[in-house]
Amino acid sequence: MSYNIIGIPKELKNNEKRVIFNPFEVKKLIDMGFKVNIQKNAGILSNYSNKEYEKIGAIIYETIEEIYGKSNIIFKVKEPQEYEYKLIKENHSIIGFFHFAGNEILKNVMLKSKACCVALESVKVNNDYPILKEMSILAGKNALNISYDFHNTNIYNKKLVIIGLGNVGHAALYESISLNFNDIHVIDTNYNKLQNIKMINNSIKIYKYNETNLINIMKNADIVIGSIYVNVKKTNKIITDELLDLMHDNSIFVDVSIDQGGMTTQSKPKTFEYPYNIYNNNKYIYCVPNIPSLSGNIATNILSTIVYRCFSDILNKVITNNKSFKELIVEDVNLKSAININYGVILNDNII
Repeated sequence: MSYNIIGIPKELKNNEKRVIFNPFEVKKLIDMGFKVNIQKNAGILSNYSNKEYEKIGAIIYETIEEIYGKSNIIFKVKEPQEYEYKLIKENHSIIGFFHFAGNEILKNVMLKSKACCVALESVKVNNDYPILKEMSILAGKNALNISYDFHNTNIYNKKLVIIGLGNVGHAALYESISLNFNDIHVIDTNYNKLQNIKMINNSIKIYKYNETNLINIMKNADIVIGSIYVNVKKTNKIITDELLDLMHDNSIFVDVSIDQGGMTTQSKPKTFEYPYNIYNNNKYIYCVPNIPSLSGNIATNILSTIVYRCFSDILNKVITNNKSFKELIVEDVNLKSAININYGVILNDNII
């Protein structure tokens, strides 16, 4: 049996511009000994042509059915979409962002398929989540720029609220500082982190997370960046309708946590064409799950480099040992914790 065939399908998620590997990393995979099958136009929205992939030895196939049918290792960006469900079999190892906690249907389909589902958001190296971190930083920058575009004029005097000071929150904060926002409010459970940002800019107003402070910080907010994330668990909907009511009219809440179910009681996944859940006719809740995709080529290159770096060792073992990825990953110190589902069993309790 051949274990050395990687498939890269064209992303089916609405407006997903990224491709998991650019031609530079695909060349490394081929040099390693893999046959790489790529669906036609998989990289086109990231400014990588079919010819660029063909030139370095990848095989271009017309349909997504061919990619799944001819490959045992599938690398992709976003979770499989409904059309892909019937194509996924027990022999497959699917590597991509899954966010199972926010998608019960996907979870049940993958359990039934018995495929190995390796979640990029769960890849942990030296107590860090390098893939999730890089995409979160992009999401934070883009979230701030979404708000900038929404308000368009006099934005620097708008009240900006950032809920959660993880990678997304930090990126949004630094972007807002670089754009000279002058009314910034940040709330988090970790007060030490909050005090550290005061050292960067003393004008930033900080709040230890509790119900009273959450109410105070939401009053008259014009822009809210919501970025709560707890290790692939479903996000608690801490932003009630009553809290949304406190925001200014024609305000925007960018719910970066929508991948994990969303932070507000009004949050439901949307698309780039229709990105908003509108509450009370004047509160706009931005709920697009693939915010990093707005960066297209930049996001692809960052993702491609870090994913290759994290998976190159195990892929080398597939070639040198002539064993399946699915068999080897359960023995890998860094990657075995990223297996969310395998052989019809949930291996990460946080997605239950």
